[in-house]
Amino acid sequence: MGILKGFSKLFAPSPQAKLSLVVKKNELYFGDELNGSLNISSQEELDVDEISVSLRCIETVTKVRRYQESIEVEDFEGNPRQQLVWKEKEYDDWKTLFSGHKKIVSFVHLTVGYNANFPFVFKLPITGRETYHSVDKNLTWSLTAFMKAKSRKTLLAQGGGEIMVAKPTVLATPTKEVVREVVLIPCAYCSGLMPQTAIFCPNCGARRKA
Repeated sequence: MGILKGFSKLFAPSPQAKLSLVVKKNELYFGDELNGSLNISSQEELDVDEISVSLRCIETVTKVRRYQESIEVEDFEGNPRQQLVWKEKEYDDWKTLFSGHKKIVSFVHLTVGYNANFPFVFKLPITGRETYHSVDKNLTWSLTAFMKAKSRKTLLAQGGGEIMVAKPTVLATPTKEVVREVVLIPCAYCSGLMPQTAIFCPNCGARRKA
């Protein structure tokens, strides 16, 4: 029964609906909140089991796979023969480093012309891997919306643009200014005030008495 249900879902029509993701800010630091909204519109009546949004951080690494392949070559006498040769093929290997899930609505009936916006918030982890792109390695943060409706294929939609996540800048602690108090004492000869650490009086020039 489960296999038949899976096949029927596979050949089911796509829902006549649209999911649109928008975020307030695309550049964030770890520990920030990602604020956005999901617009849901429908051009037909649908019984929806769930509509949700997920935030994922995926690292993609380009790797090389070596394999052997049999090819036809000619020997010294010109006769064909099979020879094994090594070949290389690039492929992408990926893994999920972070995944967050927000359920927007569940068990709702959408009517023709339905249109509504729903806000959502994701709290980014305190630490993690920053967004980066290189020739053989990429790390991306992305949003995906899901709609699961009865007798329909699961509707997927990505949006929000490219989300850039970085580590917060650590500012150096400013150097504290050291304030030293200067004690003034009277000169034994002219009674003028002079610093306690001075050897000669700045007023009369006399040597300070010990």
